[in-house]
Amino acid sequence: MAMAALAPAAGAQAPKLTRCPGQAQFDCGTINVPLDYSGAVPGTVALRFAARRSFPRNGKILFALTGGPGQQGIDFATPSALSLEPALRQYRLVVLDQRGTGRSGALRCPGVQSARALDVVAPDKLAACAARIGPRRAFYTSADTVLDLDRIRQTLGASKVALMGISYGTHVALQYARAFPANVDRLVLDSIVGPDGPNPFLLDSYRALPRILREQCANGRCAGATADPVADVAALVNRINTRGPLRGTFFDAAGRRRRTAYVAAEQLVWLLSAGDLNPLLRASMPGAIGAARRGDTALLMRLKRIADGAPTPTRDLSAGLFVTTGCLDVRLPYPLATTPLPARPAIGQAALAALPPTEYTPFDAQTVLKSSYVDDCVLWPADAARPPFTGPLPDVPALLLGGRLDTRTPIENALATAAELPHSRVVSLRNSGHDATDSDQTGCIARATARFFAGRAVGHPCRGRDNGFRPLPAPPTSLRDFRSAPGVGGARGRAVFAVLDTVQDSLITAGELQDAQLALRGGGLRGGRFRVVDQGSAVRLTRYALVPRLRVSGTLRAGDTDITGRLAVSGAANGFVLLTRTGATGRLGGRSFTYRASRGTSAVTASAGGDHRVGVAPGVDLLRRLVRPTTRRIVP
Repeated sequence: MAMAALAPAAGAQAPKLTRCPGQAQFDCGTINVPLDYSGAVPGTVALRFAARRSFPRNGKILFALTGGPGQQGIDFATPSALSLEPALRQYRLVVLDQRGTGRSGALRCPGVQSARALDVVAPDKLAACAARIGPRRAFYTSADTVLDLDRIRQTLGASKVALMGISYGTHVALQYARAFPANVDRLVLDSIVGPDGPNPFLLDSYRALPRILREQCANGRCAGATADPVADVAALVNRINTRGPLRGTFFDAAGRRRRTAYVAAEQLVWLLSAGDLNPLLRASMPGAIGAARRGDTALLMRLKRIADGAPTPTRDLSAGLFVTTGCLDVRLPYPLATTPLPARPAIGQAALAALPPTEYTPFDAQTVLKSSYVDDCVLWPADAARPPFTGPLPDVPALLLGGRLDTRTPIENALATAAELPHSRVVSLRNSGHDATDSDQTGCIARATARFFAGRAVGHPCRGRDNGFRPLPAPPTSLRDFRSAPGVGGARGRAVFAVLDTVQDSLITAGELQDAQLALRGGGLRGGRFRVVDQGSAVRLTRYALVPRLRVSGTLRAGDTDITGRLAVSGAANGFVLLTRTGATGRLGGRSFTYRASRGTSAVTASAGGDHRVGVAPGVDLLRRLVRPTTRRIVP
């Protein structure tokens, strides 16, 4: 292993490398690359990259490419080294902030940067962003980034390149492979955009949605949530389209009732998409959508607040680059450079009308249009951008990864890409969403990666593995929805299980908030509030309500194997519940009780097996998740 930098290619100037702040294994540097590689427009882009300090002296590098478009990459150098450790004996790992992101001249558009995940953003907002950036925006395509990558390769004196891309990073990787096939050594693609790039109507996602919804609910997994998730979505889409916004309320972190609404059916598309990166949110959606169809919108409204997520700083993800690269890269039905703005809407409508409804059921044609690049880019200026590279893919070893419940980049995209890569292996993970590499809890994706870089047969390491939570039933509407805890009986027994489910609901909500990068505090489904305290080791409930008129207060603490705590209960039942390592004891309705959980389970987990929260992971594990956040290398 060598510690010195590789010699630069002839004519290339070696950049000055210094230790990357907070990442001891990596040196950071900057090279100036042309704004316009044709030379017609002057100017440069200062491109920031990081390269691993220790590497083999064989002239090979491995680019790890993040998602977006718009996500910076340098902060993910160390996580990339961990997941790609099997490759580091063969390649020098290199990451970068692609042009227009992070420290490489991030494009700034406050008007779109401030939008939340479920917000409806009108085309005029994108046009205002384009005007703010100015004419240089035409040089921020993925094809320009491909040329940047090869300039880094030359600068580092590398003869061969391997590419690992996640989400949008797969599109850049495939574009590089088409542009410079002789340079490519191998490919690892996770959550693949598809061999032809993004679809202008997002049809790869719409086509896969019915399969994904039904697969999530297969084998009775959605018992108590829905009998037909596709029909539920169709009913809500029709409800919004015919009667206007679907309105409701949720409770905020102070326990105050707040109004919210799904103002357009496309927000349901983005809600389903939010579940790609939030497994507990994904598990909650069948029951939330089914309940909303039946008139109980409480959970759907709470999920909207969570799915909206937190504001994203431009340094982490440039919304300006996201919309710029999107409009310039996608093969729109109207070429931007030659189609006058007034003619574009009719061309878009005609292209939409040519699609059979089976391409996007259970959604409708106008929702598809409003959520598409075709509508987003309809007012974009007449930019003449560098076209995508279209050459054949090289015949190199390729590992294609994906989650079977990924709506953003469905596993069907991996299969279509594999058809163009004769020496590829597709590995899919059941009950998993987007970014299989970083979300896999089973270890099978890491096993596939290790085998691939060792030159061994990848095989089927994820066969029989399950990476998600079982879908949660619809929320309870009264104590009558509960069975009675064994050994307690009657209404008091139902109240015991309702209290334990209330505890579980607070932990599930905290997990959803964490994956949404929100503060770990929020409202109960029917009132009250909770917050995670003591550095994630405890949850404090204040009149927290999952069931109408049943309020729970107290502090939950995670031990080695269980959750304990004393909880005051008021409203539909009065008294207290003491969670123990073997079950629960306490006093409800003026009488003492003792409930013993099944051997080998906790009280919170046992309640999950027989009433509302069917098949949820043990509560103590959910609480521990709150102090073990995952690092993701894709757009949040």
